[in-house]
Parts: sequence; structure tokens; C-alpha cells
Amino acid sequence: MHWWSQQACDAAAEAQAADPSPGNLMAAAQVQAMVSMAEALHRIAAALEGQGDSEGGTPAGAFPARPSRTARQRAESPERHAPARPR
Repeated sequence: MHWWSQQACDAAAEAQAADPSPGNLMAAAQVQAMVSMAEALHRIAAALEGQGDSEGGTPAGAFPARPSRTARQRAESPERHAPARPR
């Protein structure tokens, strides 16, 4: 366990012990879920860095660029998602 995940778990446990209300129980569960996701992302990043080092390339090279579609391909099969909303 990393130091940051240990600190998050400790803080959640302290808050839960100080006030065991349903809201704090939910917050502690959310902290645990976020820590699990952060640790998984950390492992993925480490694996990608290792893959980039073993191939002699950069980790960014592990993901090739998406080929662009021609205008005809775009017209024949429009995007399936909704267009972006203006900000």
C-alpha cells in the first residue's frame, strides 16, 4: 500500500470513528473505492512504463495514433454519440 492510500484510509477511519453516521459510512466507502481505483491506475502506469522501457520506446508510443477517416467514410457512417455541447 502506498503512503497516500494509507493516509486516505486512516483519515476515513478517523472520520468514521468520530461520527459513525450513514453519511460518514458512505464517505468512507467512497474513499476506499477511490483508493482502489488510484492503485489500479498506478499499476497500469507502471506496467506501461515498463513496456516502453523494454521496447526502447516511450510509453506514449504504446498507443498508436487513431487513423483519421475520410469525408466519405464520415458521411456514410456518422458518429453515434451526441455532438459536444457549447461551453
